[in-house]
Amino acid sequence: MSVFQSVLVALDMLRLHKLRAFLTMFGVIIGVMAVTMTVMISNGFQTYMTNQFSKIGAKTITIVFDPGFRQRGQSVGNLDGLRYADVKMLRERCSSLDIISPSVMVPAEKVVFNDKTLDKPRVYGGNLDNLKLNAVEVEEGRLYTQEEIDGRANVGVIGTDVRDQLFGKEKAVGKLLTLSGVTVEVIGVAKKQTIFGDSNGKDIYIPFTSAQSKWIGGDKIAYIQATPKAGVKPEDAMDDIWKALMIKSQNRKVYRVDSAESILSVFNSLISSAGLLLSAIAALSLLVGGIGIMNIMLVSVTERTREIGLRKALGARRGTILLQFVVESATLSLVGGLIGMAIAYSFGSVVTVMTQQFKWPNEGGLATPFPVSAAAGAMMFSAFIGVVFGFYPALSASRLDPIVALRRE
Repeated sequence: MSVFQSVLVALDMLRLHKLRAFLTMFGVIIGVMAVTMTVMISNGFQTYMTNQFSKIGAKTITIVFDPGFRQRGQSVGNLDGLRYADVKMLRERCSSLDIISPSVMVPAEKVVFNDKTLDKPRVYGGNLDNLKLNAVEVEEGRLYTQEEIDGRANVGVIGTDVRDQLFGKEKAVGKLLTLSGVTVEVIGVAKKQTIFGDSNGKDIYIPFTSAQSKWIGGDKIAYIQATPKAGVKPEDAMDDIWKALMIKSQNRKVYRVDSAESILSVFNSLISSAGLLLSAIAALSLLVGGIGIMNIMLVSVTERTREIGLRKALGARRGTILLQFVVESATLSLVGGLIGMAIAYSFGSVVTVMTQQFKWPNEGGLATPFPVSAAAGAMMFSAFIGVVFGFYPALSASRLDPIVALRRE
């Protein structure tokens, strides 16, 4: 009997004993389904994280003043934060950097237009590169210009929530609003974008020079954003920045240098590790399914003892009997794996549609692409489980004495 004939016999046995076969395959079905779904959801979250970071630029490097990183008992000296001079210093000392942009945060409690107010807007001061790095685009009006930055102009680009709250259906561009006692002209409305569930609807973008002169005082900045030049790895650029900062601070660790790419890699690593752990736990049910297959194959050998004896009496070899029962066991497990894959695929489709309906974790929902390689691997593993756990019953069948088997009632 060939392998193909053995498969046909195995499928015929499944057809004759549908309920028993399904109950036998149940552990394998659950195992393959669980492993495949875990990989699908893990890949979905990794894709989501990558897409979110791509909105702000995966290679963007952020520099902040963080004296909490210094050694115990070490003073900060005369350092009290980042200043615009630090931007100039990085431009001079770090040849690996392309864009170096200052960012200022304005501590505004509310923004007012006539009798309408919006509490706790987020006010960012930056330059043209800052707008580019943060992918700020306008749906009405325009962005501020270099001339307005140099002239410390009181102009701003507002988010859609600010527009809707203060101006309603009126045209926002050209209106004057009051921000912490300072009048600002609205020159544009930023397109709404959502990153990690947080939208820019309450954001206001103004020139950093205006923020420094009108609200902050001096040349202090909140943080610096930078990007490496083409062909330069972000980690190499980060090393250059760190060396420059250590020279300035006399080796005091009062700065923190992070890149979106490194943060993304950490997140993806955590998601992958969690996915592998959950997949390993889910794979345990495949072992349980294998035990079930062994049990039913032992029962099958007992039920078909006379058949085995007759085949051996007609000249069937031990290897042929062994092959038949091993193939039957593998086929049983393989069919269970296919059913598990089909259920996982259906579940992933439902998850994608439902998350799109509820707009979670963002408006596009959570995409759960079917992991063909992982599903195929789980299915092959399930077939392997069938072979391993079906080998002993098959060996028992091949060792039956034909005379004794034919006499079995």
